Amino acid sequence: MKFTSLLFALGFSVFLSAQTADDIINKHIAATGGAEKWGKVHSLKCLGHYVMGPGMLPPVSEIKLTKPFSGYYSDFSWQGMTNKQAMRADSGWTYNPFSGKRETDPMSAQDIRSTKLEADPQGLLFNYKQKGYTVEYLGTDDMDGTDVFKLRLTTKEGDMVYYFLDAETYNILKTVRRMKLKDKETKSSTVYSDFRQTDYGVILPFSAQGVDEKGQEQGGPINYTKVEVNGNIDLTLFDKP
Repeated sequence: MKFTSLLFALGFSVFLSAQTADDIINKHIAATGGAEKWGKVHSLKCLGHYVMGPGMLPPVSEIKLTKPFSGYYSDFSWQGMTNKQAMRADSGWTYNPFSGKRETDPMSAQDIRSTKLEADPQGLLFNYKQKGYTVEYLGTDDMDGTDVFKLRLTTKEGDMVYYFLDAETYNILKTVRRMKLKDKETKSSTVYSDFRQTDYGVILPFSAQGVDEKGQEQGGPINYTKVEVNGNIDLTLFDKP
């Protein structure tokens, strides 16, 4: 019995190491809805709450779209005020009443680049070659006891996103984004959970938690109660208030 278990473990290890980046991406796409469905996704609208503490659940929303333009919008409401940010193509703005200002500020070049890493409703891995990215397979890793495949996507600007995919379900459990602008490098990590199938048929995480380099949680998670694929989008949200 022990010998059989050892052979199984060795065989599974060989299977993991034999994977390629495209193998893993194709299986990820198939496991989360299929290429046909993902190929038709042009917008995501996510509604939920940021968990600040017991009984403290300020509403949040997030929109990602590629039609009729490439854009990203998010907001966060608390104590009668709403923080907003929007990106449309290569420009964007932020509105932060919590800072005492009542007017918008333009997004910086670094903010635009960072937001673009989050703005694709299909995800950066889908049709990554056509989008101008490269992806490398970096082997396997262990994430809190779960075997994961590790991929690194690199954009034309040199920004990198590391993906950690469950070796059994092929869900993306974690991303690490690294950007370098001039002499400064920024790094941010997010852990994903609560994977559900949407009404459209694709599977997405309904919970996202920011973590630091040691894996410690940074603030509370964002838990979504509704994710709408290819629904009606109020495009006036992208206009400056």
